[in-house]
Amino acid sequence: MINFERNPQYIQQRSFEIVRQYVKLDHLNELEKQIAVRMIYACGDPTIIDDLHFSKKATEVGLKALKQKSQVLCDVNLVIAPLNKKLLAHPPLCFINEEQVALHAKQKNHTRSMIAVDYWPPYIKKSIVLIGNAPTALFRLMELIEQKKINKPALIIGVPVGYTGAAESKQYLWDYHKALGIECIVLLGTRGSSALAATAMNALLSYYHGVVF
Repeated sequence: MINFERNPQYIQQRSFEIVRQYVKLDHLNELEKQIAVRMIYACGDPTIIDDLHFSKKATEVGLKALKQKSQVLCDVNLVIAPLNKKLLAHPPLCFINEEQVALHAKQKNHTRSMIAVDYWPPYIKKSIVLIGNAPTALFRLMELIEQKKINKPALIIGVPVGYTGAAESKQYLWDYHKALGIECIVLLGTRGSSALAATAMNALLSYYHGVVF
């Protein structure tokens, strides 16, 4: 028989220990470390620590939003699938597959994820926004915030992946978050994914519910 580790708890815990052993995390607070370690574990790439940035009160406002049972909004359904929904106060929302979203996107020749953001205003106040796939969704959200056409969320976890607009959208968020009064967690550059957005959120949820490592 092939000799390999089968215990899921051991595999995860040992992986976390390896990440903490080899990745410098001294510049982060404890919750930021939890999020960073889980994200590194999720993608298998310790070098993302160089591009992972937390705004000054990102984790603080994230915990506060969870305490207030705030809504979670997602750019695509791929972000929702890995979320630990048992720990969420409400089902996470994503409007990308709504019939009207598809219709309006086709009419305007815009991405569905961008148009879906226009359906967020009733839910976005004090929410946590997860964007892991669509830079156009992040750009559109920033545009609406700048134009004061939408309330600001409590926290944006912005980690869209790709080579057309992804790096630019995240850089824009990071460059202007202070001026706009936005707290955020951002993975700069082309790297990212829906899974990483969900991983960051799950780490926040776990910490809030007392699960630390």
